[in-house]
Amino acid sequence: MDTQTQPGLQPALRPLIDLLQQELAQAGISVAGPPPASINEFARWYLAAVQRLDHSVASADAHAPMSRREVELMCRCVLSATDLREAIGLLADYCAMLHPRAGKITFTVSGDTAVFQLDSLRRARSSAASLVDITGLFSFLQLLQWLGGVEFPLHVVRIGPLERDDLMPFLKLFRAPVLAGGELYSLEFPAAHLARPVVRTRAEFADFFELFPCAVFSNPAHGLAQQVAALISAAVIQGRPIPALEEVAATLERPPSTFRRQLQCAGTSFRTLRDASLALQAQRLLLRGDLSVEQITTRLGFSDPSTFRRAFRKWCGVAPTQWRPDSGTDV
Repeated sequence: MDTQTQPGLQPALRPLIDLLQQELAQAGISVAGPPPASINEFARWYLAAVQRLDHSVASADAHAPMSRREVELMCRCVLSATDLREAIGLLADYCAMLHPRAGKITFTVSGDTAVFQLDSLRRARSSAASLVDITGLFSFLQLLQWLGGVEFPLHVVRIGPLERDDLMPFLKLFRAPVLAGGELYSLEFPAAHLARPVVRTRAEFADFFELFPCAVFSNPAHGLAQQVAALISAAVIQGRPIPALEEVAATLERPPSTFRRQLQCAGTSFRTLRDASLALQAQRLLLRGDLSVEQITTRLGFSDPSTFRRAFRKWCGVAPTQWRPDSGTDV
């Protein structure tokens, strides 16, 4: 039995399951196995189902859809970006090279709002094609949030030209106001998030991509730990003060008591994650070679160099000036 089976799973995800099953039936496509009984099963089921639906609707466009390998290369490509603004530019360039199979991405900023638009370049409009395109829009959102290390709020999501009687599945998918009936698919979010640094590494990619973009449904406890670590690392990278527990909890939209309990259930604590993140960033700053111990002390939020030196010795077993990248710690 899947360890993430939950009694309330089916009611919670039923709108998405029903919608996709309806589209699969209309297209004459069957997906092996019973309806998913757990969150992890649902992620795998949804990924398999939408891939089959994508291949089906592609025939109306007279070209094949993006392959899973092409999607993987796209995701790996944007890991080289320094921030989310640059990542979106790379996504647009990559999709342009696969024209028209990957659709067309455009991006604008108006005041304090950023707008990410996807034109799927479909020749024929259908309910099935619309569902595939909405999943594509959701994929880009998940990729950007993973790169930045935190889920950011959406002002509004526009899900294409087809009017829909029931928007509940998409409200659950995006957790934001959803509008149907416009010409394009788009995400509108605070422009301030464009400056978020890309905090992910190649070492993290395989786990992320295994069920991309559907792993988000599982929302495992360790995902919360990763978000915390990413937020602390991002603060160091941006030269901002190291966030306290209450600040991180607020960013992740959780009461501090709930936040502490969820981390405890994941087998960790905020202090443990904070120390691990600071240790990693300390090593990376030392590798740069252009910062003194005093400067690194300030960047990491320590009160004085001696306190930082004690912490670093506890983390790595040696003083900062004695540490070398071949000392056994993977940075």
